[in-house]
Amino acid sequence: MTVGGLPGAGKTTVAKKAAEDLGIKHVNIGEIFRGLAEARAMTLEEFGEFARRNPDIDKSIDAKTLELAKGGNVLLEGRLTGPMLKRNGVGAFQVWLEAPLKVRAERISKRDGLSVPSAVAATQAREKVEWDRYFDIYGIDLRDTSGYDLVIDTAEKAPEAVTKEITAAVQKKKK
Repeated sequence: MTVGGLPGAGKTTVAKKAAEDLGIKHVNIGEIFRGLAEARAMTLEEFGEFARRNPDIDKSIDAKTLELAKGGNVLLEGRLTGPMLKRNGVGAFQVWLEAPLKVRAERISKRDGLSVPSAVAATQAREKVEWDRYFDIYGIDLRDTSGYDLVIDTAEKAPEAVTKEITAAVQKKKK
């Protein structure tokens, strides 16, 4: 199973709870990327630009993601996990979480201790770098959610309601 979405859409909160409810392991692929950025003392935006010029970074994360997916019984959280697994012939129930920029920036502001305008600016900068990188390396447009099994707008929903919607859809698909 995969859970993707833009920053602040609720991926981590929902993915952790959904994995727990479904009795499967949760792996946040974004944490791998964050760890690599921190190791180089770079912001996510800076490291994203660095990764764009050094595609081997993404390729190594991809290899790890595929290895985890092929092991099964795992929820992989990350923006590219769904399309990447599909391209490599690995079946998975794919969820995309979305919310308007303003809502996501407010969540990021609370989470990271930023002002809302700072969160908007940082989020827009990060998304631009990521969209360009994902398109350059993979030809993937993150705005195209047509390949997902379930797309949920989290703006007006509590994380528990989103999790319940996901687990119900997964259980229905299993039948």
